[in-house]
Amino acid sequence: MSLTYCFKKATHSIHRLPLDSREVLDALCRQIQAAERNLNAAAALRLQGCLDNCRGLCCRNLHLEAVFGIPDFVYILTLEPTMAAGMAECLRREEPLFTSNCPFLKGGVGPCIFPPDVRPEVCITSFCRGDAALKADIGRVKKSFWKLGFFLWTRKLPGVHRLLLKTG
Repeated sequence: MSLTYCFKKATHSIHRLPLDSREVLDALCRQIQAAERNLNAAAALRLQGCLDNCRGLCCRNLHLEAVFGIPDFVYILTLEPTMAAGMAECLRREEPLFTSNCPFLKGGVGPCIFPPDVRPEVCITSFCRGDAALKADIGRVKKSFWKLGFFLWTRKLPGVHRLLLKTG
């Protein structure tokens, strides 16, 4: 599955949501953003080390489908809808059959075009040098993304979604 497909699917998923579901989506995305902010604060020294030592090595030679999924794009596009055109432009360079550098690096080299508190799950929860001290914060980000993925999945099953809205 290419990133372009995931991006288009995410865009379509957002636009077809009814108002009550859109409010739930916004709340879930704000929850992820809060968890990302907490993780960024807890990992500040580690992230600075990444910038100083690795200089974005983790953004190079990737299997992009292992990093980005539909929930990541839904999250970014929900909180930063003005980035859609720029993201689509970046994806024009995508080579889906090969490992490649992240297409969302400014000028192809970096830094990342996404704000620090609106990043894909894998990007913000992956550290090259141990993450034991950050496990709780990483867990909160992952749990929040799981909730978003579950919400999107339930949208595919209208009966399940209606049941969740009644009981939730």
